[in-house]
Amino acid sequence: MSKFVFYLKTKPFLMQWLTYHYGNPVVFPARSAENACIRHFIGLNPKEYVPQKPGDDYVAVAIPEQKRKKAICWNYMSKSACEALMEIVEDTFKMQLWSDLNEMTRCGCTLLNSVRAWCENNGISTEYDYTLKMRYQRMRDSYLESGVDLRRQTKVIAKKNQRFFR
Repeated sequence: MSKFVFYLKTKPFLMQWLTYHYGNPVVFPARSAENACIRHFIGLNPKEYVPQKPGDDYVAVAIPEQKRKKAICWNYMSKSACEALMEIVEDTFKMQLWSDLNEMTRCGCTLLNSVRAWCENNGISTEYDYTLKMRYQRMRDSYLESGVDLRRQTKVIAKKNQRFFR
């Protein structure tokens, strides 16, 4: 990784999640979709470009080293490129949220307690527990409306099948 960074505008809970898992500045795994996006969209600084200053809702992201595009020259991410990267980051976040909460809710505790525990395990303040609970519920409900139930049901199916095999 180079020592060059750009700043990505994020939601506070995403910033906490990113820095917890990838450090500060954020260094994505070498073969990740996030790094592929950065490598693809990183550009030369436009003329008269003034680098942005970090704000409260910005996280520093390290630019991966490349042989063809040296970070000393290629360190500009346009607004559209940052939006594309944020889509990938959001997708990764949602996949982890979905996967982990499906596992946690199977144990019988309430969804809110599961979300709080998930927040604590992923470096996110529990002040965002209701926000993340609603995100999870909206994802689950949108699938259920289409007749797709992605919740794990192995225990339920096993219990139903026990009646038939006695």
